[in-house]
Amino acid sequence: MFRSIAKLFLLAILVLGTKLASAQVLQFGNNEDLAIYNNEITEFTWMRGQYTNHRGGQYGFRRGGWWDTDYPDSDENFLRGVMRYTNVETNPRNHDYIELTDPRLFEHIFLYMNWKRVPIGSSFSGPNFSPEEIEALREFMFRGGFVMVDDFWGQPHLDDMFVEMQKIFPEREIVQLDPSHEIFHIFFDIDEFAQVPGRMVTWDFGGFMNLDDPNYPPEVYAVLDDDGRIMMIANYNTDLGDGWEHTFYEPYPTKFTNEAYKIGINFLIYAFSH
Repeated sequence: MFRSIAKLFLLAILVLGTKLASAQVLQFGNNEDLAIYNNEITEFTWMRGQYTNHRGGQYGFRRGGWWDTDYPDSDENFLRGVMRYTNVETNPRNHDYIELTDPRLFEHIFLYMNWKRVPIGSSFSGPNFSPEEIEALREFMFRGGFVMVDDFWGQPHLDDMFVEMQKIFPEREIVQLDPSHEIFHIFFDIDEFAQVPGRMVTWDFGGFMNLDDPNYPPEVYAVLDDDGRIMMIANYNTDLGDGWEHTFYEPYPTKFTNEAYKIGINFLIYAFSH
């Protein structure tokens, strides 16, 4: 399946010797011209999953439902963080989105997915995976691929997430991870799950909950293979994508941006090394 995995892993585990501190994660301006990166194809390209759904995007304000939430700023900024804190060969231009049934999916090792259905938008605004998409996702993960699901809030979203994950893996348990799991210590040490705020849910657009509401604790769910490897991981009551997207948005708290980068980079290094 995946090309140059061994090389990617060797590159990924070479840290630059600096851990995230309380200072701003990235020290360049948000008007950086991506043209400085040219069109060089690097070893790692950040891939975002483009799923089909019933009627997502029919009103013309999205590419198709909620799969492209925070795109492309989130993807570009996360790759800036990967460049700064690891030796993974990439740059902010090396991101793309891909239909789940595209055979090129199997050339990659990491797939990021954002899905919502209820109560945000409508019951038609999130994934309702087709049999072909289910087959492709299963094959991707059984071949060694890693899927990260992000940005869903509250019990209705959690129920929806379970429905879609169980379509893919009806025979496997969805387990809840705690901070002692290897994935939270493989690069940065993460001893407590931070609730990374989403602007539409917890921050400055009048969402339905406040940060650190005990009724909405941040949690992490996963599906494991027969050897205990995480194949799919899902962040609940938190929004890493907004943490990356708003790196340069002054009112957005830096400490949450930092947490978003730490968690995302840990997931990436885990995918490379497992």
